[in-house]
Amino acid sequence: MKKILHIIPTTDFGGITTMIADIWLNVNKSLYHFDFVSFNKGPYHDILLQQGSNIFYEKYITQQGPISYMWNIYRIIKQYGYDAIHDHTGYRAVFTMLAARLAGVSCRVLHSHTNVAEEWNNKIMLTLLKRLSVLNATKLVACSQKAGEFCFDKRAYDIVANPIDMQKIERLLPEEKKSLGESLGIQDGDLVVGHIGRFVPVKNHPFLIELAIKLKLQEIPFKLLLIGDGPLEQEIRLLVKEHNVEDYVRFLGQRADIIKLLQLMDKFILPSHFEGFGIVLLEAQICGTPAIVSSTLPREVDLDVGLLQYLDLEGDIESWLQAILNNDVKLDPQIISKSLKNKGLDAEEIATRLCALYT
Repeated sequence: MKKILHIIPTTDFGGITTMIADIWLNVNKSLYHFDFVSFNKGPYHDILLQQGSNIFYEKYITQQGPISYMWNIYRIIKQYGYDAIHDHTGYRAVFTMLAARLAGVSCRVLHSHTNVAEEWNNKIMLTLLKRLSVLNATKLVACSQKAGEFCFDKRAYDIVANPIDMQKIERLLPEEKKSLGESLGIQDGDLVVGHIGRFVPVKNHPFLIELAIKLKLQEIPFKLLLIGDGPLEQEIRLLVKEHNVEDYVRFLGQRADIIKLLQLMDKFILPSHFEGFGIVLLEAQICGTPAIVSSTLPREVDLDVGLLQYLDLEGDIESWLQAILNNDVKLDPQIISKSLKNKGLDAEEIATRLCALYT
């Protein structure tokens, strides 16, 4: 059995954690074992433990320093005897790669999940981090072409798209949908618009509030569901209050019932400035929920069933408003499922491809 140590940012709900959890559910556990190093504990902690994984929590490198972090990773590798290291933090992986190299791990996988380093203003340091991370890795993987070009420049890399596990899709019965809506204060006739994402600049929450203001001015009955948490949540709450749309906006925080909430929505909105892949868009499509997304997002996530509409953030906001108000034809779930498999985005297939890297 091959033992793999994955480095993930958090065990909270998020694209990377959802992706690796879906893959782990579909891995042949007689051949592979996954353990995890993470920096934040969240709801996926128990799910991963139930799959038999060990989880090691570390302080951020900026808090404990690179030498301490490298020593801790080196110690974990030596104690548990890992055959491969798979780091999902992209250009931040340099210290993991160095520790694994010093520990004698011959398979060191560097995985890029983003195409922008929003928090980095120092381009020289960013370039150095990327080059050192790549130099100490033995295999390069990206979730999309944009993510690969950003982190690896002209180096060869494999694209392994973020999958979705069809086993977790439970269709809501009409009475269940009605009950869920009532619990959130949604009334009959309300247009339900939703967003899932952390309250951070890249997710562009002010744009969502601007859409809410427009809908209110047109006297359209609606509810805007904001799912997630983050450092900018209070700022967005104040923006909602300032523009008197409190009755229309629901802050739901972190939720475990994402799939149910997506089925409650008439439209899903993702106006992000960038996304490495955007696995939530796969989830929305699988639920049959039409999504309106910014044109900067990767096209690899589109199942080509007519449920995604790409719009320019710099264009007229009225085009976003019109897209929200347009009626959409309901699709047969079987058509969506077939497209997922044809696109090679099924979790079982991606799990097989990913495990092939650990040779």
